[in-house]
Amino acid sequence: MPNGDWEVLDLTNYDASAAVSIPSSELSLADCDIVIFETLAEGRLKERLNEAIQEASPVEVHTLPATAVAEGALEAARRAGDGEPIFFDFLPRLSTIVFGSDGAKNFDLIRKEETLEAGRIYRSPEAASLAIPAGQESVSVFLRKEEAPWPRKASVSLGAPLKHQAAVSLWVEQKPAAGRARILMEAPDLGRNFVVDWDEALEEERPWSEIIESLDTQVSIPKRLVLPCGMEAWHDSDRSAGMLTLLESEPNRSRTDWATLRQKLSQRPFGKYCISSDGDVPPEITAETLERFEILTSKALEVTEKRLRGESGYGTEDNEALKFLSWQFRRCPRNVATWLMDCIEASGRNHPFVKHQASWVLVYQGLGRIVGSEEDEARAMRLLLTSSIKDWIWNRQSAAMAFMLSRSDTAPSYLKREDVEKLTKRTIADFQRNIGGQYTMFNYAPFLLAGLVRWRLVDPTALVIGADPLADDLLAIIEKTEQDLKARRGSNTNFQRRRLKFLPILQDLKSELAGEGSNPDLLLDIYGASGT
Repeated sequence: MPNGDWEVLDLTNYDASAAVSIPSSELSLADCDIVIFETLAEGRLKERLNEAIQEASPVEVHTLPATAVAEGALEAARRAGDGEPIFFDFLPRLSTIVFGSDGAKNFDLIRKEETLEAGRIYRSPEAASLAIPAGQESVSVFLRKEEAPWPRKASVSLGAPLKHQAAVSLWVEQKPAAGRARILMEAPDLGRNFVVDWDEALEEERPWSEIIESLDTQVSIPKRLVLPCGMEAWHDSDRSAGMLTLLESEPNRSRTDWATLRQKLSQRPFGKYCISSDGDVPPEITAETLERFEILTSKALEVTEKRLRGESGYGTEDNEALKFLSWQFRRCPRNVATWLMDCIEASGRNHPFVKHQASWVLVYQGLGRIVGSEEDEARAMRLLLTSSIKDWIWNRQSAAMAFMLSRSDTAPSYLKREDVEKLTKRTIADFQRNIGGQYTMFNYAPFLLAGLVRWRLVDPTALVIGADPLADDLLAIIEKTEQDLKARRGSNTNFQRRRLKFLPILQDLKSELAGEGSNPDLLLDIYGASGT
């Protein structure tokens, strides 16, 4: 009783059979190999409970005596005294939510199958890896405990906004039968550890799956740019022969007209190339036509390789054969990417590809167009990122990086937070240099910005206005550029054309920074506006 007294219940005449009814469907014993029943009840009540459970069980029910738990505790004490292990202490399953490239997902800090020797401290075998975005003053951790009716959300204050993204490890320490689990959070980059308090966390009265689904609603990510191919450039036009016509004669000529072939590959009638940026050709192209094209490709490789060896001969005097190869995009043979990267590494020394400074545009942009394999992509990104980013030239390094980030789903994965910070500064500088001018050097700045936003494939919360200071810096330069373009209504026709093309793109870029991008063709629109 509340006052400490006892009330004696006499159950001598109690009819347990009428009071006890357990539907089999509520017990869910169908998959059990063994069923053990323990209760403090005695007499007919215990018998009736046992009968009801037996009716629902596919195997015999082992009913324990009332002293079973106490005797088990004494046996555990004996084993502990002899130094023998005692297993199967209860570890309530505990889970959190982590983010990966594929979005939000469950992570078990204590797995369902875990067992532990009694009296030993349990520690999660694998920590949950989290990341706190730059600009955050606190971090939210969602937790689900096996015996709790609802998940909970704990907020941990960091004390001050983060200047850089910080890695976090989350794990559980628990000593069974000795109190509640300690949920520990370690942030090596901050030099601090935190304890997440389950009792102080707020209940989230939603199913765990619903919470994960709501978190998985990520901010927008610009769709990868794929420049399409079509038959238009393959057919003749009023002005020039198409690629099909050129392939009837060029493969058999001793003096191949690489300039005309390169020009045809780089043309984009009705927005479609001969070859797509992924290296595909239109389905209408026959095997015989492709065979003729491959003959030319082999000849271009031979000519280019002769130039590298210092040999002379027709076609080795200029970069036209190399240009023909680079405008095949990812269809270009892989060794061409190797040659271009070797050329970049040899920067400062004489190289057959670089007869004058303008040749570097082909080297960098050609590499950005053709790099396809992940190995080559990783090397190309490394080459660019280890160079002095503040000294980049808008139509060389900035262009190559913009090409790779915008056209590849793997290129953003090679960036670290510090790389993104440096590239953001480069992007802002490329925007700034055009303000007040004719925007003739603006082609790749919006590309680079949109490509950087695709780093959300790695960090879903990156470059979001209000959450990441880098996004706020990018927003400021976009708005400054907008003001400049809107204020200037001069008579220069080319400037006005660029102005009208870029203003709506700047609006779309602001939406992407807000995480609310709605133009699936943003990168394609930027490409069209740039006249690249």
